Amino acid sequence: MTAGTVPRWASALDTVVVYAQGALCRRLARGTVPAGGRIRVTGLPRSLDPDSLRARVVGTSGVRVTEARVEVEAGPEDTDRPGTLLREVERLRDDCAAAQGRRNRQLTLIEEISAVRPVPPPRKRDGPHRRTPVDAWLELSDFVDERLTGLHSKLRGLEEELRRVEHELTVAVDRLSRASTDAPAAHVATSFGAVLTLDGTGEAEVEVEYGVPGAVWAPAYRLTYRQGGDSGRLLLRASVAQRTGEDWTGVRIALATADLRRRTDLPRLRSARIGRSQPAPAPSGWRAHPAGLNGLFAGYDGAGPRPDAAAPSLAGAAVPVSSAF
Repeated sequence: MTAGTVPRWASALDTVVVYAQGALCRRLARGTVPAGGRIRVTGLPRSLDPDSLRARVVGTSGVRVTEARVEVEAGPEDTDRPGTLLREVERLRDDCAAAQGRRNRQLTLIEEISAVRPVPPPRKRDGPHRRTPVDAWLELSDFVDERLTGLHSKLRGLEEELRRVEHELTVAVDRLSRASTDAPAAHVATSFGAVLTLDGTGEAEVEVEYGVPGAVWAPAYRLTYRQGGDSGRLLLRASVAQRTGEDWTGVRIALATADLRRRTDLPRLRSARIGRSQPAPAPSGWRAHPAGLNGLFAGYDGAGPRPDAAAPSLAGAAVPVSSAF
């Protein structure tokens, strides 16, 4: 099976654990196991550490991963990529301006409705005061509250849309700045993927785990305390920065104070005794016999007498000697 015929499974970033230096990312991909068992999980960043790749099957589908490796796929480079990115940035800027206009018009409507106030009828000269029905005032107040509730609900949706478009614009501008300063030696585009060998058949969900550098987080503590009070509130905030080439929007993020590249085994704690200090006992010279010592020579004893004991004795026998003159 060639690289072009290997089925591709699109992956989505699920969780990220940010360490003191670096991050551990987990992606999920789902599909049907092919006949050969080989698949290619796409979407991995270029900054990943190939030695940190791990893969496993999620759930009890009867499928298991027997091999996992990182593979780089090359293809022709899109020569119009900067122009495509520039057009994308311009489109997102127009969308951002339109979203801002819709948000601003909604704010204007809210200000106009909030300015609605009941006005009593004018008093004529030398005339008595005219009474205003209370029901009219209450109906106007209910109308304003109901109208403002609907306008604020729509405003939240417009602000969420504006934040989304602004985020997409920021990502597009960053991609354009990277592409404009990139000068590859050859017009070849590369993409990273994980080639997995699966054992089993049917539907399966695969979790791919890998480490990436270029990510860090820093804590910030804020303590609020009222003068004269007996308690306070400690607030921990984390500032996360990353340049891994992936978009972490909407991804579950966990934080760890350990170092991703350093092995962290639990230390072996020694027991401590409280009491009078005693000298260490002197080592004893006696050692117990090893197990099975009695049967060590069983084979030798069962072999019979020694060969020299069975041979005839030559003591006192005459040995002929021939001499040549």
